[in-house]
Amino acid sequence: MSVELATQSSRTNVLISVGSLLTMVLWATCYPLISLSLPYAPIMLTAFLRAAIAGVFLLVIASMLGRPFPKTRTVYFYILGIGITATSIGFWGMFYAGSLISPGLATVLTNTQPLIAGLLGSYLLKEYIGRRALIGTLVGFSGVIVISMESLLTMDAQSLSATAYVLLAATGIATSNILLKKSAHHFDVLFGMGLQLLIGSLPLALLTWVQAPAQAVQWNWSFGMILLALAIPGTALPFIMWFWLMDKAPLYKLNVYNFLTPAFGMYLGYAYFSETLTLTQWLGILLILLAIPLVNTANNMSSTIKR
Repeated sequence: MSVELATQSSRTNVLISVGSLLTMVLWATCYPLISLSLPYAPIMLTAFLRAAIAGVFLLVIASMLGRPFPKTRTVYFYILGIGITATSIGFWGMFYAGSLISPGLATVLTNTQPLIAGLLGSYLLKEYIGRRALIGTLVGFSGVIVISMESLLTMDAQSLSATAYVLLAATGIATSNILLKKSAHHFDVLFGMGLQLLIGSLPLALLTWVQAPAQAVQWNWSFGMILLALAIPGTALPFIMWFWLMDKAPLYKLNVYNFLTPAFGMYLGYAYFSETLTLTQWLGILLILLAIPLVNTANNMSSTIKR
């Protein structure tokens, strides 16, 4: 029986690793896609359309499959909270605040999210982060800093004023991860994620109207394809996978994979957009890759001790 449990546990760990990596790759594709969308529309309009299209897509799929619709007030409270923190605040920080500062600083500040989520998770979810896992998380964050070092050295007054916005967005995403973790058993993933994306898109529509009400939009096939790529493989699918992963592993173990998002984003730019990676940036990517087994090994060791 112990051999069977060990085999099942090993398979689950592999699925968690593969699912986490795929989720981060899908999210990373959004960085170059957002850059490609800039000539066509105001950035907040793109954020709104990305969330709204992804939400409608998931709701249509859920209805076609006959999935159960959320019913209780508690469930709607969770969905509302996730929509505001993950979609409204998170997308706002990624699109708008990120456009005010250098990509490097935005990357570093956004990736304080795993650290914030780790602290919140230890208090609200009672998920104890051991020394080894904490060291792994800090190594991953240091990798993000190293990747972004050149941009960090060119900070200006606007960078300092925008820092609070990005930190607020990172806190929102961290809070949404706590809510996702706590609500993983309470509602259907398709309806839940579809509703939260649709609800979260409404404040983004308001921001679009306030910030760029008269800015021209170039509606064409190129912009349409960018929106679809941002909405479905870049948003709907990773949200579903992330929700599933929340039920399979501690939050701190999953969050360390978030450090891979900027690394994947930079590699995509290197491979497909003729961008260059410096030796320093490769070193940062190496630190991130070292952080993941540190955290995963710590989790396995603690589990072994408990048994």
